[in-house]
Amino acid sequence: MSTLPDAIKAAAGMVDQHRGVVCLALQTDSESLRLAATRFRNQAIHHLANERDDESGLAGHIATALANFANTPAHWVEHHWQTILAAVVRREAADLAHRQSILKWLGGHEGPTDAPVFKVQSWQYKAAGQRAEALAEVKAALTAVRDASRAAAV
Repeated sequence: MSTLPDAIKAAAGMVDQHRGVVCLALQTDSESLRLAATRFRNQAIHHLANERDDESGLAGHIATALANFANTPAHWVEHHWQTILAAVVRREAADLAHRQSILKWLGGHEGPTDAPVFKVQSWQYKAAGQRAEALAEVKAALTAVRDASRAAAV
């Protein structure tokens, strides 16, 4: 088991290495949380709408900061690892689900394999797999931060 500073340093390196995919996950998460807030507000469940608005703003803020190289990834991992981990987990699940649906489509495709639609679907399948792999690495590093944080609190 590693110490908390070591886990943060390793996770920050992983976030920096996969910065583009992490920013995509955070922006996607920010947008889906914003839409959830709107749905709750339309249903007059204002306390949940306010929570989703807060979470959406934080995810968007972290994504913008990481994309613009504001501070270091270690700063954002140290202070906001929970938000980054949540976004990464949700985006990884979405990419894996998308990959499964494309695989189902590719398996049932009866046309030529050089057709543009087949090439696009194949490219999307490959891209979703690469994003999911990168997000799995980031998730493992952030999970180590979570575990080290819990161990340090005991």
